[in-house]
Amino acid sequence: MSLLLPIIFLLAAALIFVPLTKRYASTTVLGYLITGLLLGSSVSGLIEDPHLIQQLLHVGMIAVMFFIGFAFRPLQLWAERRGILKNSGLQYLVTTILLVGACFILFHQLLISLILGSALALSAVILPQQLLQQKQQLNYKLGQVSLATLQFQAFIAVILIALFPLLEDTASTRHGIAYFAAIIATISGLFLASRYLVRPAFRFLAHKNSIHLIPALSLLVLLAVILIMDILNIHVLIAAFLAGLLLAETEFKTEVERILDPFKDAATGLFFLAIGLGLSLAPLTQTPLLILASIFTLVLIKAAVIGAISYYQQRHAKLSTRFAITLAQSGEFSFILLKLAESENLLGKDLLEPAFLIIFGSMLFTPLLYELFDRKILPMLQKSKIAVVDADVPQHPILIIGFGRFGQVIARALHAQGKHFNVIDSNQPDADFIEQYGHRFIDADVTQVENLRAAGIEYCKLLIVAIDDVEDSMNLARHLRLNYPDLTLLVRARDRHHAHLLHGLGISQIWRETYASSLNMAQQALIETGLSSDEAEMQMTQFKQEDQRLLIQQHWTHDQQDMIESYPNAIAELEYLFAHTKTLHIDRVSNDQNTQSDANSPNEAS
Repeated sequence: MSLLLPIIFLLAAALIFVPLTKRYASTTVLGYLITGLLLGSSVSGLIEDPHLIQQLLHVGMIAVMFFIGFAFRPLQLWAERRGILKNSGLQYLVTTILLVGACFILFHQLLISLILGSALALSAVILPQQLLQQKQQLNYKLGQVSLATLQFQAFIAVILIALFPLLEDTASTRHGIAYFAAIIATISGLFLASRYLVRPAFRFLAHKNSIHLIPALSLLVLLAVILIMDILNIHVLIAAFLAGLLLAETEFKTEVERILDPFKDAATGLFFLAIGLGLSLAPLTQTPLLILASIFTLVLIKAAVIGAISYYQQRHAKLSTRFAITLAQSGEFSFILLKLAESENLLGKDLLEPAFLIIFGSMLFTPLLYELFDRKILPMLQKSKIAVVDADVPQHPILIIGFGRFGQVIARALHAQGKHFNVIDSNQPDADFIEQYGHRFIDADVTQVENLRAAGIEYCKLLIVAIDDVEDSMNLARHLRLNYPDLTLLVRARDRHHAHLLHGLGISQIWRETYASSLNMAQQALIETGLSSDEAEMQMTQFKQEDQRLLIQQHWTHDQQDMIESYPNAIAELEYLFAHTKTLHIDRVSNDQNTQSDANSPNEAS
């Protein structure tokens, strides 16, 4: 009962403070950390029970390792091992060497320097994922490269957790070849158990229509793995990681993930809350300049190494810079490894307290770097990137603005027909290879008037706008319509709302992104439902005519116009289009009732 009241108070305080701190810290991870710091002995002193904090930290560490194991993809890591070692492995190795060297200069002790350097070189896991998700970058190249690096670092962290007991001065059963033989044998046995016990057990529940028992089976697997590891005296964190990996490797992963997902944020947040509760601000008050300088040095070293190696491999400055900012901090693995070092009596509190503050500060610094880069540095770099007009280079009558996946298809089609063109884009520096085929590539910001002139807009007869950013596209379209009214424009629209805005500028030749492929798929769907190829083609032709009429009509009511302007994602407009298309369809059916058979009516309804 003595622990019940503090736990209730802690949960109530978390429900209040985490949303408030998240508003300023951008992510729930930092929200939990700041909340723990505010409630701990360093600030308010509301929760000071070391036994409670230790228990919360222990459970939180297990939860973090379990969910990291659940997200781990060993087969993918193995398939991409060469590229990952070339990029992520080299980044971690160089960063570790530099950090170990810096720590050795400060402490003059090799073992302490190795522990601190190898721990601090590991990046945060949950914080970058939340930032990438917030920026909607998880499914783009930046997100995929970052996730691959974090997968590799998770593998490194598990190895370090297994190695840490060997550094302990006192003898234990976790020493020598027998210890590693037990780990390897256990991992092999678990994978065999996954194939011959766990997966058949899941299939049995599915066969017996007992899907509701999957949570119980998942909990059984987790506890059984932890028990086996405990019997073999293997660290519980390795057990939690392997248990998550075991559940993720079943064909029922999606169902398990659906069950676990509501608890993921709270379970991992418990770890950061406990870390925040245990943080001490004493080193910051005693040596503030040293702590702040250490935070800055850590972020600078990691960002410089990650950015330089990434740029050497990718030759993409914008991607490499964002990648470096995303992974420039330390995080969960650093906290966990240093806590293990404390439990093994390898590090004392005089080193742990400032180290934890440095890790915490590097995590706080990351969202600020994100905002600084997006709002200040990137626009300045783009504005300062002005192309130079070369009088000796021939100017072609076709200009493509934007060389992403959309512009590249157009360029390939023109190239196949022997047409020469100019391309301008600031995000594809390696695309200058097209110049060997007689085309011209300008690596510069497309929104700058000087760059458009350098790209040959004065000699251009056909201009293709294929950029993705809606705001830049609209600004460019306005400039072109005002200054080059006779220029033939073909413009890519990101969505229907973007197409409306372009029509408002008087641009008639617009291609909506993914529109053609979706129409082709819809036509195939009609064929699969029983229509002939000719009937399906006729239906889609009529649909395109109606859709085009709805797109260019200017007779919006006041309420409809307000609705479209209020919802740029066009959800409200989509609702209107469904209703309006249905009305048009009913009118057509009634008008054509005398000329069509009843058998064709269902086809029309399709």
